Amino acid sequence: MIGATIPTRAGRQRLLARLELAERAGDLLRSKEEALERERVRLRGHDARAREEWRRRWRDAVAALLRAAALGAGGELDRVSTEPVAAPAAVTPDWQTSMGITYPGSVRCDPGPLPPVTSTAALLPAAEAYRRALEAAAEHAATSAAVRRLDDELAATRRRRRAIEEHLQPTLDAARRALDLHLDELDREEALRVRVAAGRREDDRP
Repeated sequence: MIGATIPTRAGRQRLLARLELAERAGDLLRSKEEALERERVRLRGHDARAREEWRRRWRDAVAALLRAAALGAGGELDRVSTEPVAAPAAVTPDWQTSMGITYPGSVRCDPGPLPPVTSTAALLPAAEAYRRALEAAAEHAATSAAVRRLDDELAATRRRRRAIEEHLQPTLDAARRALDLHLDELDREEALRVRVAAGRREDDRP
């Protein structure tokens, strides 16, 4: 018997109500799990595209920087790399909530002002290429964070659903069957007492 289920008809009704509630909870969690699976497929595709875009822009930025260095910008690059940054880059995620999960849906990236570079005209395109690479990196970081949060919620939903379907529901169902057997036994005992009492009244008649 689970909990403090009373071996009566009323106790059986309460047990059935708990079993029905567990079944509904399992169904709701299964529906949520399926929806999360679909969203994960979508987000993983978005994350893969963001990763490839970041890698492409990073390669472009490195190539642009190497061109600038080959054209004589090495000294200025060394100077810029050791100077303090006037204003650091700022990344602001746009948080959204869906199915109980809060995750970055998109991201705004402000790379900050361009450094003052004048030694070669090739430095400005290189700086712009790195700004684009930073924006792509921020987008990839946001999509990766969204996938991780969704994966965590999916795993938690799956654990809760399994706990209900594989443990709580079987326990409640076993308790229901045991209670039914107990109530049947009580009914048989009561019927036997009634027959015995009726037989005694017949024997007591003159």
